[in-house]
Amino acid sequence: MQIPDHIIDQVRQRTDIVEIIGESVALKKSGRSFVGLCPFHSDRKPSMNVSPDLQIFKCFSCGKGGNVFTFMTDFHRLTFLEALKALAAKAGIALPDEDKPHDESYNRVDSAYKALAAASQFYHDTLSKSSGKIALQYFTKRGFTRKLIDDFALGFSPESFTATLAELTKRGFSESVMNDAGLILKKEEPGSKPYDRFRGRAMFAIHDVSGRVVGFGARQMKDDGQAKYINSPQSLVYDKSKILYALFQAKQEIRSLQVAILVEGYADALTLHQAGFRNTVASSGTSLTKDQLQLLARYAKKMYIVYDADTAGINAASRGLELAVEEGFDVHIVQLPAGDDPDSFVKKNGADSFRIYLRDAKPFLDFKIDIMKANNLLESPVGKAEAIRSLVQIIAKVPDTLQHDFLMGRVSDRLDLSASQLRRIYEELTNVRRANTAKSSPKMGYTQQNVQQNVLQAESQSTHQTENQNVLPATSSPVSSDTALVTLAELAMSENLLPEEKSVLRIALTVSNALRYMVEQLKIEETLFYTEPARRIYSLAIDALNRGSQNIFSSLVANASISEEMMHIITDIAMQREMPSEKWLDFKIAVPEENARRVLTDSLMKMQIKSIDREKQVIQSQMKSVSQEESLPLLQRLIQITSQRKEILEKMGG
Repeated sequence: MQIPDHIIDQVRQRTDIVEIIGESVALKKSGRSFVGLCPFHSDRKPSMNVSPDLQIFKCFSCGKGGNVFTFMTDFHRLTFLEALKALAAKAGIALPDEDKPHDESYNRVDSAYKALAAASQFYHDTLSKSSGKIALQYFTKRGFTRKLIDDFALGFSPESFTATLAELTKRGFSESVMNDAGLILKKEEPGSKPYDRFRGRAMFAIHDVSGRVVGFGARQMKDDGQAKYINSPQSLVYDKSKILYALFQAKQEIRSLQVAILVEGYADALTLHQAGFRNTVASSGTSLTKDQLQLLARYAKKMYIVYDADTAGINAASRGLELAVEEGFDVHIVQLPAGDDPDSFVKKNGADSFRIYLRDAKPFLDFKIDIMKANNLLESPVGKAEAIRSLVQIIAKVPDTLQHDFLMGRVSDRLDLSASQLRRIYEELTNVRRANTAKSSPKMGYTQQNVQQNVLQAESQSTHQTENQNVLPATSSPVSSDTALVTLAELAMSENLLPEEKSVLRIALTVSNALRYMVEQLKIEETLFYTEPARRIYSLAIDALNRGSQNIFSSLVANASISEEMMHIITDIAMQREMPSEKWLDFKIAVPEENARRVLTDSLMKMQIKSIDREKQVIQSQMKSVSQEESLPLLQRLIQITSQRKEILEKMGG
C-alpha cells in the first residue's frame, strides 16, 4: 500500500513526539527538552533526550535516535505502515483506502492547502495597499502592532466579487481547487459564474498546529446588512471542531509554561498575545470539542477558561469545563466583570489587572457550585439533590481517580454534607456508569477509536514480519542518486567528526534560513569540512535546500535513503546545543540564548585553520621530495596560507 508523501507528512506534523514517547517512557522536562530512561538499553540514569522543537529523540548513551516513526517501529516492533496507521488514527487523519491506492482526493487536499496559502498571502499583501487601508486602520485601532499582524497573517479581502478568483487563477489554481479550499461560491442557477466568498472584510488566517492555513475568519468593515463574522466552510482541510485558533503561535509558550488560556474569539486571542499572554488560544466562537482538547493536551494539562461575562459566556464555560475535566485537564475559570470580554478588559485595565484575575481564577468545582448558588439551585431539597449528583458526575469523569476523594471533600465542605452521603452517591453513579460502558463497548474490531490499541498488540505476536522495520517515510520529492546509503567506510569515520563541524552543521540543519545564507552569501562548499561524514551531511542538506525544503532537518530525518547509523549522527548533531550549565537555574534568572551567528563565525574560522594546517602538512611533505626549483611555488603558497592563518587567529582574538 503506497501512502502519498503529503499524508505521511501530515501525520508527522500533527503528532507530538513527546506525547507518543511519554506513553511508554516517563519523561521529565529539562530546559526546552524532556529526558527519560532510554528503553533501547539498560539505562539507570536518564540519557534519552526528546526535543519538542525538533520532534526527534536521541539517547546520548547508546546512540539511538530518530523521529516519531523511528520510535514506533523500533520500540513497538511495528512495520512503518503499522506505525503510520496507529499515529494517523491518534491524530484523526484518514488514510487512503487500500483498495483505492490512486485516490485523487489526496492530490486535491494538497492543492487546497496551496490555494489557501496563496489566498492568505494575497489578503495580507492587500492590507498594505490603499484598498486595504480600512482594515489596517481597524487592526491598528485595536492596538495590534505590525509584528502581530505579520505573525498572525492578518489581511483584507478586496471589495470585489472576483479579486481573489482572478488572483488565484493568475497563480495557476483552478476553480475546482478554489472551491475545495472554500474560497469561492457559485449559485445553483444554470450558467451562473463563481464569485469570491470573502469580500471587503478584515481577514483572520486560521492555521493548523503545523502552521498551514486551513481557513479564514472574516469580519465585515461596513454595515451592509451582512453577517458581522463569517468563516470558511467545512472543507477537505478545515474542520472547525478540530482547530484551535492561535495554537500554532502559542504552542511553544503553552508547553513552556505548562498552562493554556482559552478564550472565545479571534480578537480576544490576539489582544492577549499582544499583552504578553502568548499561551492563549481561541475556540473561534464554537463550542469546545473533544478533538480540540485532545490537541491542546499535547502541550499542557492545566487550563484557564476566560469566556465573556454574559450568560452565554458563562454557559459556554460551564459546558467546556466538563469536557476538559473529562480529558484530564486541571481547569480554572476566570470570571471577568459584567459587560467585559478578554479583549475589552485588557484594553481598559491592562495586562497586570488581567494577571490578578488569572491568579484568582476559580477551580472548576467552586465555579460550578457558585453558579448553582447564583441560580438558586440549592434552595430546595430536590434541587440540592440534583445539583450534588451533577457535581459527583463531573468528579467521576476525572481520569485520575486519586483526585476523586479530594474533590468530593471539597464538595462536602462547600455544601455542608457528610463524606458518607457523598460516597453513597458516588458509588451509585459509578456503578451505573460501569454497567453502561460494559453494554456499549465492542468486544472486538478495528474501529477508529481502537485501531491504535490493536496495532500495538502486534509487538506481542511471536511471528512478526520485520522486512519493513526501520523504514522512514520518503521525502515529498524524488531522492537523487547523490542520497544513496552511506557506506561503512564513511560510518567508520563518524567518531572523528570535529566539534566545529558539528556546530556548523547543527546551525545549517536547525536554524531557519541559515543553510541558504551559508551557501549563497558565505559560499561555503562541502570541501571546507575536514571529515567525510561532515561533507556527506552538508551535501545532503544542500540537496534538500535545492528541492525547496523549508525545514532542512525534517527533510533529512524523513529521507528513507539515509542509513540508521548516519541518522544517529544527524540527530546527535541537531540535539547538541551550546547551552549554559543547568546551575544557571539556581540563580533564577533568564538563561542566555545561544548566539547562532557568533557560533557559526567562530566554528568556520576554526575549520579554516584546520584546513590551512592540513594544506601546510601536504606542502611540507611535498617539499621534501622535490628539487629546490620545484619547491619555490610551494614555498610561496606556504607563506600565503601562513599569512591567512595569522589573520584568522587575529580575528579570533588568538
